[in-house]
Amino acid sequence: MNVVSTKWAHLALALSLCGGAIVSAHAGSDRWYQEAYGPRAFSAHRVAQQRVTLQQAIDIVQRATGGRVLDAKEGNGQYRIKVLTRNGEVRVVYVDAQTGEMR
Repeated sequence: MNVVSTKWAHLALALSLCGGAIVSAHAGSDRWYQEAYGPRAFSAHRVAQQRVTLQQAIDIVQRATGGRVLDAKEGNGQYRIKVLTRNGEVRVVYVDAQTGEMR
């Protein structure tokens, strides 16, 4: 065996050893991706946990109106929030408990 063919043999051996490490690392990342973003990521239990809390709804209304919250209640999948605006008017704002959308 000459020097050139020995170098190629060493290079082929090195690539085959590294290739196995790359494939196994990639296989692990695929599994992680599937667990994080696969069908189980959007189960009914997880979606139910992503619900807007009463405090978050109050914060949304305060930021949007710049006013002071006078009263806040939950009912029928929405929050009813009474707020005193900067202009001195009392408004009732409804916030959807699932989306956080104001009505």
